[in-house]
Amino acid sequence: MTALPPGLQAERTVLAWRRTLPAVGLCLAAVVRAALVHPHPAHVVAVAGACVAAASVVAGAATRHRRYCRRADDPRPLGLPIPAAVSLAVFATAGAALAALA
Repeated sequence: MTALPPGLQAERTVLAWRRTLPAVGLCLAAVVRAALVHPHPAHVVAVAGACVAAASVVAGAATRHRRYCRRADDPRPLGLPIPAAVSLAVFATAGAALAALA
């Protein structure tokens, strides 16, 4: 079995963050549209959660891209704050969206 190039995993991580950005942007647009079309107090929480998720994904993508540009084989993970912020924001958005449906 041949060894993989040292920067391959870091490159895949950068590409994964870049693929996540459009998905989060579309979710944010959908939540904002729903808040404008059907005003509900829960939509404010949903929009705020989607904004936090989008900002966290942008921060994660920028961090991974900077590390990859400096040194392609940098194995350090992002740390807990960015993935935790993305997870909490997604749960807040989903909870608020479900509350608005009820």
